[in-house]
Formats: sequence, structure tokens, C-alpha cells
Amino acid sequence: MKVDRYIIKTILKTSVEYVFIISLGIFLIFLDESEFAGLEIKYLILTMAGFKSWYFLTKGFRRISEFSGLDLKYYEFLVFIAFNISVIVLSFGFDYFCIYKTDISSFSGVPQDLGYPSLFFKFVYFSLMIFTNIGIIKIVPESTEAEILVIFEAILSFITIIFILSDFLSLKESLSSSNIKSADPS
Repeated sequence: MKVDRYIIKTILKTSVEYVFIISLGIFLIFLDESEFAGLEIKYLILTMAGFKSWYFLTKGFRRISEFSGLDLKYYEFLVFIAFNISVIVLSFGFDYFCIYKTDISSFSGVPQDLGYPSLFFKFVYFSLMIFTNIGIIKIVPESTEAEILVIFEAILSFITIIFILSDFLSLKESLSSSNIKSADPS
């Protein structure tokens, strides 16, 4: 099972974009840790998470449309989707972590004695459970900001899973036939 170079190149290029987006979150934690006065960090996190969700959605759909025009194998498409899902889960895990660090009452069920790595892992786990709709979660969002983040991820998850379950080959056929119709002048 060899993955096409184009897919690998696309994943690397997309990684750079996603690392930039996630590094903005690191910057927000720095602002909060330095007690940056006059700025409600949690609202900035929410705003950025909203834009990030829209970006993930549009970028993913553009890539799926682009891939439908190529002669890709289904497993190559799945590699790209798995990468995107991983980035979404990590990114939202980081958002939950940031919201928690700005206000520890945003979530209940989080052990208080955890260091940063363990705490980050807990929120990545929480994000994975939200994304996959498994629902085995001891952590509960308590603030409106945390609930809004969960809603963003749930919507993104639903749309992403619909694309995966809609069978890439059917999507590819449908997009190809619409491109042929739009190119046909008669």
C-alpha cells in the first residue's frame, strides 16, 4: 500500500497551515499566563475556534473536491481524512485546555493535581470522545464558552463523518458529473 506523493505533499503543506493555527493557541496561553490586562482571553479563544472550524470545514471540502478530480485510491483518501481528523481532535483538545487554563470552573470532572502534559492529554481524550460521539466522558463542560466549543466540534465532526460515510467514490462520481455538465456548452 503505497500512498501517492501528491497526498503526502498535500498533507505536509496542510500541516504547516495547521501548525500555524494551533500555534496561535499557544500564544493565547502565553497571554493568559502573563496576565495580559484588559483582554478576555476566553472570548478570543472562542472567536479563533469559530474561524478555525470554518477554515477546517472549507479547507477539507476544497481538498475533497480537488481529490475527486484525481485518480486516487480510496485508502489514499482515507489517509488524508485520518490526518484531518487527527488535527481537528488535537486542535480542539488544545482549545479545551486553553479555556480550562483561563477558567478552571469551565469544566468539571478534571483532576486538579495534573501537570500540563497530563491535562492536555485529558482534553485531547475529551475532544476525541466528542468527535467520535462515543460519549464515555467524565469531563463535563460547565461554562457557556466550553459548551460553545463543544458545539463547534460536534458540528465539524458531524459534517466530516457525513463526508466519510457518504463514500468517496460516490462523491467523486457526483462531482465529476457536475464538472462535465458545467463544461458542456450544449
